[in-house]
Amino acid sequence: MKASQWILWCVLGVQGASAAVPDDKVHELGRQWLADSGGVGLTVGVYDAGRSSFYNFGSTQLDGNRLPTKDTIYEIGSISKTFAGQLLARAVVEGRANLGDEVEKYLGAPYPNLANGTAKIRLLHLANLTSQLADNIPDQTQVRRVPGEPLSATRMKVFGRYTQAQFLQQLHRVAPRLPPGEDPGPSNVAAMLLGVVLEKIYGESFDVMLAREIEKPLRLGSGTRPDTKLLARGYTSANEVLPPFTAKITWPSVSLRYSADSLLRYATWQMVERDASVKLAHQPTWSTPDRQQSVALFWIVSQTPRGRRLHYSGGTYGFESLVELYPEAKFAIVALSNKEAAGAQGGLRALAAKIVDVLRPEPVTSPTPADVPPPAR
Repeated sequence: MKASQWILWCVLGVQGASAAVPDDKVHELGRQWLADSGGVGLTVGVYDAGRSSFYNFGSTQLDGNRLPTKDTIYEIGSISKTFAGQLLARAVVEGRANLGDEVEKYLGAPYPNLANGTAKIRLLHLANLTSQLADNIPDQTQVRRVPGEPLSATRMKVFGRYTQAQFLQQLHRVAPRLPPGEDPGPSNVAAMLLGVVLEKIYGESFDVMLAREIEKPLRLGSGTRPDTKLLARGYTSANEVLPPFTAKITWPSVSLRYSADSLLRYATWQMVERDASVKLAHQPTWSTPDRQQSVALFWIVSQTPRGRRLHYSGGTYGFESLVELYPEAKFAIVALSNKEAAGAQGGLRALAAKIVDVLRPEPVTSPTPADVPPPAR
């Protein structure tokens, strides 16, 4: 990060993030969300025009009464993808790659299967949700329950043992369902593949480039090797306790871990949009016919009365997460919870919308968009 950018960062007040600011309505909303969702713990971080505030609810684990803090570390799920997208944007700005490059160029071996007809998968397709690749490999539906262990924990172990060599071998057997560039859809495989490509581009491991390009300049904690003493415990919807999700192969897709303080620093840097690579990461690359919703490099973009809204949400086997940016309004919000539950991401989006209304009371005339724009017609 250039000195001028770091000075701006300090002026905005992120460097000295404040403790939780009492706000009766926000606390009421957080407590209600926790009760309605049957959650365990929840941390919300808000950056509002120069001030950072944190709101904490519940507990870091079911059998304890320790309130989470801004430093409690959660799994951020698919928000990890935006970090991979940001690294790709940085590589493009530095002239290391082009968004139009064919993915096969970086794999060191022929992958003719990474095409549908004459339409080949390009770097852009990996990062704007239009690769048309399957959501997951290996196939988790084939994993069977081990006695005395939650099925989710067994599935996590499968990813924990899964190597990049195995991934690249299995990649020969997958192909885009439709021509790349058409309607967006979820694909952890695409983000995992982007992680492989980034390592080829930079000539170093994902965690090393992540630390150098993002974590150290922004003074974040390590998303790949966090302080284990600060970890919240993750739970399934049935309140089964889970081990930490640490799979290296999924760092670019779902398994980074950060505190609300670190994630809000990242979100505010993104919101400021002073860095050329951040601007590139926010440029829409796919849009619905009415242009109401777009996809940038992973970020979902829509227009609101407060200006642009960029957001992404995520979930792991035991956590749910959300980040939203309002660049024109100079507002950002993150929400982290340590229990997986059906509809939890939608619930976090609804909670964030209510908090935005409380802190920035402006009329909202459009519904909160889904994580992925509806198919084009």
